[in-house]
This record gives sequence, C-alpha cells and structure tokens, in this order.
Amino acid sequence: MRTAPRTERSLAGQAGYTLAELMIAMGIMTVVMGLTMGGIADVTKANDVVLQMAGMNNSLRGGMDLMVRDLLQVGSGLPTGHTVTVPHGAGAVTVRIPGPPGTAFTTAATDTTLPAVIPGAGRGPVINGAATDTLTVLMADNTFLNVPITAATSTSVTVPVGVNLAAGPDRVTPGQLMMISKGSLTTLVQVTAVNVATRILTFASGDSLRLNQPAAASGNLAALNAAAPANTPAAVNVTRVRMISYYLDATHDRNHPRLVRRINNGHQTAFNNTLGTAVAIDVENLQFSYDISNGTTNPGGVEMTLTDMGVAGACSPLACGPTQVRKVNVAVTGRSRDSQNKAARVLRNTLQSQVSLRGMAFVDRYRG
Repeated sequence: MRTAPRTERSLAGQAGYTLAELMIAMGIMTVVMGLTMGGIADVTKANDVVLQMAGMNNSLRGGMDLMVRDLLQVGSGLPTGHTVTVPHGAGAVTVRIPGPPGTAFTTAATDTTLPAVIPGAGRGPVINGAATDTLTVLMADNTFLNVPITAATSTSVTVPVGVNLAAGPDRVTPGQLMMISKGSLTTLVQVTAVNVATRILTFASGDSLRLNQPAAASGNLAALNAAAPANTPAAVNVTRVRMISYYLDATHDRNHPRLVRRINNGHQTAFNNTLGTAVAIDVENLQFSYDISNGTTNPGGVEMTLTDMGVAGACSPLACGPTQVRKVNVAVTGRSRDSQNKAARVLRNTLQSQVSLRGMAFVDRYRG
C-alpha cells in the first residue's frame, strides 16, 4: 500500500516578532505614550492655571465689592460738615485710629474733629518694595439713627422705653460707637457697657479708641450737656456710627498678605490692631486716591499725602482736606496662591474702581 508523502509545515509563520520588530514597536509606543502624558500634563497645568486665576479673581472681587458697598455709605447721617467732634483742649489726649499690626495711628494733637474720610497714604505695610495705603471711614448706621435721649450724664445716656437694646435692629453691644448730638454740636463716644433693663448706655473712660474723656475741656459729653440749652437731654439724639478701616496685613504670612476689613476697634477696652477680619487673601497692593471738590481747581487722583494736605501739594495754592473728598479711586492687586513654573512666577491681576461718596457728593441745595 502506497502512502502519501509526508508534508513538512514551515514554522516561519508562527515564529512571532523578531527582536528588531519588538524594539521598533516599543519605540513607537514610548513616543506615543510620551506625547499622551505630555498632553495630559499640559492640560493639568492649564487647568491649575485656570483654577489659580479664578481663585485670585474671586478673592479680589469679594474684597472690592465690600469696599465699594462701604464707600457708598461714607458720610451718610453725619453733620453737614461730614465731621464728628472728639475730645480736645486741656486734659485731652489724642484719639486712636485703627491700622495694620505694628502701627499706632492717632489724631493730631490739634485735631478737634474726625472727618468722614481718614486717608492713610503710604501708611500700610511695604510689600514687594511698594508702600501700601490705609483708609478709615465713618458713616451713620440707619438702623439706630437719631434716637432721642431722656437723660444724660458726663459718661452715659438713657434712651426711651420701646428701644430694645438687647435684640433686633436697636441692639447695642460694648465697643460700638455713638454720636451724641445737640443741635449743631456733636461728640463721638464708645460704648463700654449696656444696661438693657434701665436702657442706659455707658461711655466710661479707658475705652479702646480713647473717645471717652470726661475730664477733657471740650468735645466730650460733659461739654455737650453744658451747652445751651443746658441740662435738656430730651433735646439730644444718639446715632450709632460705624468706623470701618481697610488695610493690608502681611504679618500673618509674609508670602500671602491679606486685605483686612475692621469695624471700629473690635474691642471696647483693649486696643488691638490684630482684630480685623480678612476679606481677601493674597492681596499684595492697595492704593487709594481721591477726587477733590474745593470750589477752585477740583483736582482728581489726589493721594492725600502730607504734601497734598499742605499748600504745595495737588490742591496748590490751597491745601487739600479730607472733608473735600467726593470720590475715592481704589486699586487692589492680587496674586495667585502658588507659582506656575520653575522660575517661581505668580499670576497677578489688578482691579480698579471709582466710588462716589453719596453721603458727601450729593447735597440737597434747595433744603431750607
């Protein structure tokens, strides 16, 4: 019986890749994976940049919005001259003004009033070689405005029945500021104690801003009580006043300065420049300038430096004055939280705004 010849099958088709083919495939795969991972890294970096920019801009907008809202109310409810009298004369000491940590601002020894706008050109911390500004403003609180007084001493006033000092819009707490007025006369005091049952607000000496000075010759509650018509407290009103300060604080973290908003001092007896509230983080510059209405040159963009407040400054031949301020120009610069490259560069942005002080810019010229 004849058998069919045996067929030998070639193994060449089953031998797999050669070493050269494997190396080529691995090289191609490496290039593809490298390009893919590089693209992912670029997308991640771009996403991080977007997040950093969004965080920086949100912080700037939040701080700017607060400043704009506060500045719109500056001077409202204050006397026509937009100033409030403070203790002065024999026996008086200078009044403290809030500021950044490490500062000790006060009024000048010759000052008899506090203006609604208290500029601080270059009085903030130096950051990246630039001196930053501070600003303190005054405004009346419309929820506690022109409340009549039924009795008054040199260190206290009594408000009528029906004024709820414990809760609601009439609530008063130690540390708040009050403007006591009689006719065209005023004085600014700081609440040190509140007796809800008897409705007595006390303004004892030793307050944190040194506004309560019963021994001063002028500008205090004792002088106001003695003014004509004397001993008629029913003719006297009390208005709550908010003193709001803005400045930068670089002491908490020098690499991440904060924009601070501070209401009054923050405590009724202990003066402490660390009591402000941070409203924006990573803010490295804060600048204010002012548009002036002095009836002659009406300059704009005045920095209100010591030179400007003299006859050789921006209002020359006159001196610029805080009571002449009608608009405030604000510039606030922020930076990203982290650097974006090996050169440690950060993202930066500056927001600018101009705010008209409604309480000082708009005057009813037809009012009798």
